[in-house]
Amino acid sequence: MMNMKKLIRATAMTGVTLVAMGTSPLAHAESPSSTGKAVAYAAGCPGDGRIARNHTCTSLSSGALFHQKFTNDKASTSYKKTGGSGIKARLGFNRAGTNHWSGWFSQGGGTTKSYTWSGVTYCSSTVGLLQVSGQQTYQTPLATCTS
Repeated sequence: MMNMKKLIRATAMTGVTLVAMGTSPLAHAESPSSTGKAVAYAAGCPGDGRIARNHTCTSLSSGALFHQKFTNDKASTSYKKTGGSGIKARLGFNRAGTNHWSGWFSQGGGTTKSYTWSGVTYCSSTVGLLQVSGQQTYQTPLATCTS
């Protein structure tokens, strides 16, 4: 009888674990770095574009754009390019109507480019930007400390 109870409990726990794994969003980030250093991301992003507080993303046809703020007043925008032709682009963010940009770079498929800025207040509302030469500027949803 005791072995049967253990078997039932183990089966139930396995089911709970599998259900929890099945409801995880497709995108995730590694643990944020306390230094504000950009981290690697899985391809794609949740439907609402919100990974966590102050961490947003946008799925694009050839990758995903991520924007994150850190408690040490740093912000990072990253573009994970999963395919398509090479591009010339720059990363940025917008705060209070003002854009802040990295320099221009070239990027091919299967690579991630990131840029980190200092002096970005954690609770200021910001939007991550990706400007692609000859195309348009893409953006993430608003990153705030309240949602």
